[in-house]
Amino acid sequence: MPIYQVSSVDSDKLVLGNAKVERAASALATFSNLGAGTVTNWDHLTEQYTSQAGNAPDPVEGVASETVTVAFELLEFDASVLSAISGSLVSASTSSSLETIHAGGNADTTISRSAFRFTNTRVINSNTVETILTVYYATTDAGPSFQLKSDNDTDPVMIMPVAITGKLDTSRAAGQQLYVLTHDVEA
Repeated sequence: MPIYQVSSVDSDKLVLGNAKVERAASALATFSNLGAGTVTNWDHLTEQYTSQAGNAPDPVEGVASETVTVAFELLEFDASVLSAISGSLVSASTSSSLETIHAGGNADTTISRSAFRFTNTRVINSNTVETILTVYYATTDAGPSFQLKSDNDTDPVMIMPVAITGKLDTSRAAGQQLYVLTHDVEA
């Protein structure tokens, strides 16, 4: 017989579905919609330090650094989107019949940082509820990647996995430099 950890689950607090993925030059700039995606992993990582002076009874502990990593999968192929998220690693061109991505020879290129926003929207009891994650200052961890699938695959949609790492945006107030996560609460 199962042992239940809680007596009930508040289904209004569950976050279901995919997200709209957006990117901007900074969190204060206008965000561009990169299309539909699925967040597959989100981690707030801290590196701690411990320091103890000579005869002190207790060590001093603190945070040496903080980062946030977000792994997500884009569902729509768009050369300009892949160029935008790459942080200057690839360039894109589009004609009336062809989208092209160019890459390589970027050894001296500084990867530009961007702000990323992931918005999950759903309807609960006829109300629109959003969960929004905004990473203020991030770069992609690698260039575009995808695997072609068989047309007969049970899920033939080709996904493009992307991972970003956010670092502290020191222009923001302490305690608010890495990301913000908001979730609408029903009144």
